[in-house]
Amino acid sequence: MISLRKLIEFNPSAQSAEEAPTVAAAYPVEKGPKDPTSLLPAYQSVVPAMLKAMGASAQRAVPNMGDMIASTLGLIADSLNRLSSSDALRKSEREVELELRNWADSAHKYHSDNEKAIRDLLHVIAEAAETTGSRDERFGREIVDLSERLRAVSKMENVPIIRRSIADNANALANCATKMADEGRASIQKLTSEIAEYESRLEAMERRALTDPLTGICNRRGFEQELARLISAHKPFSLLVADLNEFKAANDRYGHLAGDEILRQFANELKTQFRNEDTVARWGGDEFVCIVIGSGQEADTRADRIRHWVLGDYKIPVDDHVQTININAAIGAVYWNGAETGDELFARADKEMYKAKESSRQPA
Repeated sequence: MISLRKLIEFNPSAQSAEEAPTVAAAYPVEKGPKDPTSLLPAYQSVVPAMLKAMGASAQRAVPNMGDMIASTLGLIADSLNRLSSSDALRKSEREVELELRNWADSAHKYHSDNEKAIRDLLHVIAEAAETTGSRDERFGREIVDLSERLRAVSKMENVPIIRRSIADNANALANCATKMADEGRASIQKLTSEIAEYESRLEAMERRALTDPLTGICNRRGFEQELARLISAHKPFSLLVADLNEFKAANDRYGHLAGDEILRQFANELKTQFRNEDTVARWGGDEFVCIVIGSGQEADTRADRIRHWVLGDYKIPVDDHVQTININAAIGAVYWNGAETGDELFARADKEMYKAKESSRQPA
């Protein structure tokens, strides 16, 4: 990838035509010093597509975490067409570098946690196998010794001594069997407890894989799994799609940190309006989806609660002060007809959401 900073600072007069970069060649300029903003058309025609391709590659590389970086890079790419100065261009470069660094750190931690959990589980299984083998070997030798002593007793001629020897060895054999049973139960209990602990850890890892790291609610993968489960079970439900209005403008004006805080607060408020059996998820960017168990009337009720209790003014920290930002959203709600696929149902809800968005833009 051509460095954004090099693209800004590139001076066509310092190189020959053969040495000039491809982007500069595509936008020829006169010799002599030029303001970096003259290269903005080249930058805006190339970099947005590169950022979106990077986001798509990240989704394929780490599917559980790719939605976050893909949506963030997409927002940055969409904002590039509005750049008008070299300072704004440099700011965008720094934002891209920061987002990629944070995502790389998160992806590395995710893979490290997975590897550690798998190594720990393999260690427990290996230790249990080793312990069982050692126990069986030790008691095996003890039982062989008892058998040899009993065979020796059978060769004795003194009946009272034979009787005492048989009683002693029988007691020893019974004690050995009891110890084997006791240690076996203890080992099984220990192994069961350890397996339960690691099952809990693996379940926690799976929950993290289905959770949006920014907002803490269900992510797109978790939503799609629940949608497929309900359709397979043929249970009645509705689907809501909510898209924040003017979010990109607020994101560009106040910065990505403020935009992230808007999404976090909105997700928290949105979740409070649904029941435990419902599913609230972040589809990507500033779009949210909700599965409502029950009739279409239940979905309409939830949509009204969102408009009344979730939308409105939010207080967002911006630099050294608190900024009040009004959050509005277009909502589409549809009831599953019992025959649609998940994609068909989502497309219908998305269409209703865009109708609501267009309607809100019409003058009163």
